[in-house]
Amino acid sequence: MKIPLFTIGSALLLLPSGTTARNGSMKKTLTGHIDPSEVFSFVYVPFEVELGTTSIYVLQSYSAKNEGNALDLGIFDQRGTETPYGSRGWSGGFRNNFTITPSWATPGYNPGPISPGVWNVVLGPYTSVQEGIDWQLDIEMGFDAIDSYFAPDYATVNLDPLCNGVCTEDGEWLRGDLHLHTVYSDGKYTPDQQIQMALDRNLDFIFFSDHNTDTSNNIMGHYQATLAPDLLIGRAIEVTTRAGHWQAIGLDRGQLIDWRYQDNASFAAAAHEVHRSGGLVSINHPFAACAACNWGFNDWDHNDAIEVWNAEWDSTDQQAVDWWQGLLVSGKRTTAVGGSDAHSPPSLNGQPTTVVRSRGKSQAAIVEGIKAGRTYLVQGPGMDVEFDINVPSLQTTLAIGDKVDGAPASAVAILTATGFSHQKACLLNDKGYFFNTTIKDTNTVHRRIPPNSKFVRVEIRNSTSDGMLALTNPIWLL
Repeated sequence: MKIPLFTIGSALLLLPSGTTARNGSMKKTLTGHIDPSEVFSFVYVPFEVELGTTSIYVLQSYSAKNEGNALDLGIFDQRGTETPYGSRGWSGGFRNNFTITPSWATPGYNPGPISPGVWNVVLGPYTSVQEGIDWQLDIEMGFDAIDSYFAPDYATVNLDPLCNGVCTEDGEWLRGDLHLHTVYSDGKYTPDQQIQMALDRNLDFIFFSDHNTDTSNNIMGHYQATLAPDLLIGRAIEVTTRAGHWQAIGLDRGQLIDWRYQDNASFAAAAHEVHRSGGLVSINHPFAACAACNWGFNDWDHNDAIEVWNAEWDSTDQQAVDWWQGLLVSGKRTTAVGGSDAHSPPSLNGQPTTVVRSRGKSQAAIVEGIKAGRTYLVQGPGMDVEFDINVPSLQTTLAIGDKVDGAPASAVAILTATGFSHQKACLLNDKGYFFNTTIKDTNTVHRRIPPNSKFVRVEIRNSTSDGMLALTNPIWLL
């Protein structure tokens, strides 16, 4: 995929052209200016890497930092900036320096061979004061001898190898979190802390999704093997563009997804790359109240899912649910998912929890289940939902995500909810809410479905605050 190139920054000054220090390192200082009109573009700063270089250190500084200016940071190697595969790391605005060597690198950056040629530091102006951004890069390249190279250690993404990820026809309900961060992007949790929390919260699967980098995906095998051999750890990236964030879930080993755009065509092309590898595209927190975090693309057709519940429930999540309901009414079968977006304490992964009816404990089976809409969301541990529709005339019972060609008036919704005593259960169809009731312990709710309903879904809400406690995807009655 060839991504269009973007605005290139102002002319650069090289001061000096390069000096060799006593320890054999080479230091360079690069400076420049970014005009406010270049906000949300990407500025590429080229520099030459000589044969024999074994380490690269970059220190970024810029004017009015934390006073109105914000400048993201990353680097592309000699493979160039035309595709994402030249990227050797991205830390956004979370770090102001990084080191890359053949054997290790700063979290968020890819260790490995340092080949000679033109590399590019990439600067991403996010906000700017009226005077613009004066920036400086101090680059130091070392030439020390090396005796080891980094080797990726990928987690096993199929924990049911004997059945190739398709174990039963009906599948089992697996609990997980599709949206987690670590120190490998802008989080403060280490991978082992997130994994231990997932175990403590009774999750079956998690997907690490650090921003615009695959570096956490590349080292999860060690943590899975030593801490959680029965925990499915899937591969994902939160693709953090200048027009919204989206989740690329179920990626191949080493797969990178470009983020340097804010137009519909480039988003569609990037989504195609995810789908081509069998993955899933989900729009993250579409109504988030921060610049470029909310969904700014005029494209709701190339995603499989929408994150309608991000971290603790708030009004922006309600906006997402309302929008999703409108998509369902229009006939789109977009799946609702949740994600904790857990970065650092006190945020908890699995809050909310995405529960998927999966035909096996594998990345492919989880992706398949979500695409099929066999998914519901709960606030956290100890909460379970069973929702079916019984169609006596067809001698069948439908579960979440199932479809039937025309359910007669005799169809009955059946709801059993555990962990929600005295909370409010609501049934909805394409016309809106049609039944509310208070949940009682061990009580199963039966309700006749209104004629000509296109679909039926369930919400469980706090009886006092009306906040969401659980939400199911629809059962479709075509």
